[in-house]
Amino acid sequence: MEPTALFAYMMTLGALTLTPGPLVAVLAARSASRDRRGACAMAIGICIGDVLVILAICAGLGFWLKANSEIFSIAKYAGAGLLILVAIRMWRAQAAPTQATARAYGLLTSALIGFTVCLSSPQTVVIYFMLLPRVVDLTVVGPQEILILMGATVAALLAVFVTIILCSELTQRLLNCPAGATIWSRIMSLTIGGSALWVLAG
Repeated sequence: MEPTALFAYMMTLGALTLTPGPLVAVLAARSASRDRRGACAMAIGICIGDVLVILAICAGLGFWLKANSEIFSIAKYAGAGLLILVAIRMWRAQAAPTQATARAYGLLTSALIGFTVCLSSPQTVVIYFMLLPRVVDLTVVGPQEILILMGATVAALLAVFVTIILCSELTQRLLNCPAGATIWSRIMSLTIGGSALWVLAG
């Protein structure tokens, strides 16, 4: 597992997570309404869901890929195409104020909401199916590599979530300001576009 590939993976994951949308808006709204503990619990639930997706892919996908090695090349170009499409849509999107309610829940309920949101999104599985083969060979992945992947994933996600929670008021102002949201989207668009080139270069 190369450090540069792991770093690129974390940057791509962070950029995709930072994409302006309901998840970012909800975390910012809950934090701005002085429910940072609930926002943290939701973030932890999301991280747990992502870790389970990684475990499932590493545990089951490798055996299947051994018998279908051509899937690697298909996934490579399909994944790069998906990232380019996401980047173009983000760049061209007309930013609109993103509103989110800040209804308070208990910590356990908040964590379960984050966990459910993560696992109920097909995008989560697609992203990891696309990114993980660029970091590690899934046909021979071992416990050490899986632990490193899980740690890097949680670190990237928590870095984004903690930033959103700590800078909740600024985040809300950006989301509610068309100019700010446009700048944010375009910065993330360039980052995701660079990630697509990284996928193609592998």
